[in-house]
Amino acid sequence: MSTTVLPDAPPADIAPPPARRRPRATLVGAVAIVVVLLGGLSVPYVITDTYTMGLALEAAMLGLPALGIGFLARHLGLISLGHSAFFGSAAYSVGIAVNRWELGLTAAVGFAVVVGAAISLLMGILVVRSSGMGFLMLTLALSMALWQLALQTSFRPLTGAHDGLLISAGNDASFLGLGPADVQNPGLFWPMVWVTLMLAALVLWLVGRSRFGVLLEGIRENEERMRFSGYDTFLPRLAAFVLTGVVASLGGALFAVNAGYVSPDILGFTRAGDTLIAVLIGGPASLAGPLVGTALFVWAQANLNFGGNLHLFTGLALIAVLVFMPGGLTGAVQRLSRRLRRGGRR
Repeated sequence: MSTTVLPDAPPADIAPPPARRRPRATLVGAVAIVVVLLGGLSVPYVITDTYTMGLALEAAMLGLPALGIGFLARHLGLISLGHSAFFGSAAYSVGIAVNRWELGLTAAVGFAVVVGAAISLLMGILVVRSSGMGFLMLTLALSMALWQLALQTSFRPLTGAHDGLLISAGNDASFLGLGPADVQNPGLFWPMVWVTLMLAALVLWLVGRSRFGVLLEGIRENEERMRFSGYDTFLPRLAAFVLTGVVASLGGALFAVNAGYVSPDILGFTRAGDTLIAVLIGGPASLAGPLVGTALFVWAQANLNFGGNLHLFTGLALIAVLVFMPGGLTGAVQRLSRRLRRGGRR
């Protein structure tokens, strides 16, 4: 007679940390994010150069899909090349909603996030049962399919095909109180992007520390055992994938509002690969890693692209990180910090 194992608790070896430690750690982490949030709001007062402020704004917007990629890698062991699809589809959705349906910028951003969530749900249904190289290639293939659709001449009225899409918001259009000229000003648009980035980081951090996050890590470590223990593994993987898709869609929608133009390049392989490289350099094992990597990558694009050698420097940096710092820059800092603490205790 067989015994049914009820899914009332995770297996002992993946159980959450003791309850007496978790509230304190959660409180400390939440306070840290709030402090970073408030400190980040002062950036426009510190960086007075418009060009540098524009780079910081771009890094913050591109940090949203990087956060999603890092979350999947950290909690499910899945490496995605498809988050540029959510970023790009949301950006195009803003343009289509404004140009074709004359929606306001705020409503267009809401519509774009819904579209990005729907696309991530459809893509997730197709890809989350796979893992490893299969997951990587499936996400890339579906992302490239969207890129190819955006280039089709039959979709030119919607996407502009190779020419891209110019977003023609009227002079009276506004996004949360900011006019068309204001949203293109990096200093004025920064607070909205920064708050969105920090809220997304806080949500992903809390989800990762919740019972759901423990379940995801159990699936990462041994999916077969989790199924044998009575857990459904498809829906949690799908929910995590959609959550990160929504976060990436927020970045794409804000990018479109700020730029006023959407290029098909944001759906292409280069953008997908650049985002993944930024995550790997920063380190996907921590919440801050993808953001650090994205900031460094945007800085490198602006300062190391002389003579067309950006990809050479990017490749050398990636090789150095993968060989000497497998956990990325933040992983190396964490290991060094642990060693110093052990040395201090001795």
